[in-house]
Amino acid sequence: MQSKIVNLKSILIYQGLSSGYSFRGKIKNIYNGGVRVIQLKDFEENYTYLGDDCYFVDSDTIKSKYYLKTGDILFIGKGTNNFALVFKSIDNLPTIASSALFVLKVDKNLVNPDFIAWYINQSEVQNYFKTNEAGTYNTSINKTTLEETPIVLPSLEIQTKIAKIANLHNQELALSNKIIELKNKLTTTQLLNIL
Repeated sequence: MQSKIVNLKSILIYQGLSSGYSFRGKIKNIYNGGVRVIQLKDFEENYTYLGDDCYFVDSDTIKSKYYLKTGDILFIGKGTNNFALVFKSIDNLPTIASSALFVLKVDKNLVNPDFIAWYINQSEVQNYFKTNEAGTYNTSINKTTLEETPIVLPSLEIQTKIAKIANLHNQELALSNKIIELKNKLTTTQLLNIL
C-alpha cells in the first residue's frame, strides 16, 4: 500500500488539539500535590523521554478534562525546538501538560501516536515549522500551522513497525549516552586518584 499525505487535523479526534493548562504565574512545586505537571524542563534525551523530576500542584483547581491519557502526543509549541513526544502514564496520579505544550489526541484507528510523534520530529516537518513559525525573538507554532502540518501516512502496520524501530533506536542512544557519561566519571575519578 502506498503512503498518502494528509494534514494533521484530519487524523485528530474531535477536539483533539488543545493547549496545556495555563497557570496564573510561576508553577510552584507542592510536595504532596495531587497532579503532576509536565513542563519543557522535563523533556530529556534530546526530547525523546520525560524525566522523573516533574512538579506537582494541588488538584483542587484543575478540571479532569486537562488530564493526559496514554497515547496523547505532547508538542512543544514555543521556542526553537518544536518536538513531539508520546505521553505514557507512569502511575495512577493525574498528569497535565503546561501551557507551553500542545496536546494532540489522534484517532488510533487511523494512526499510531508513536509514529506521528516520530514523524513530527523529522527534518522535513521541522523545516515546515521553521518556515511557518510566528514571532522573531520568541518564536512559536500556532494552532493553525500545527493543524496544517503535512503528514506522510503509510499503512497502520508500517506505522507500527517504524515506531518500534524508532523507539529501539532512541533506547540505544540513551544507553550509549549513559555509557559515555559513566566512562567519563570513571576516567576522571582514576585521574584524580593519581594526585
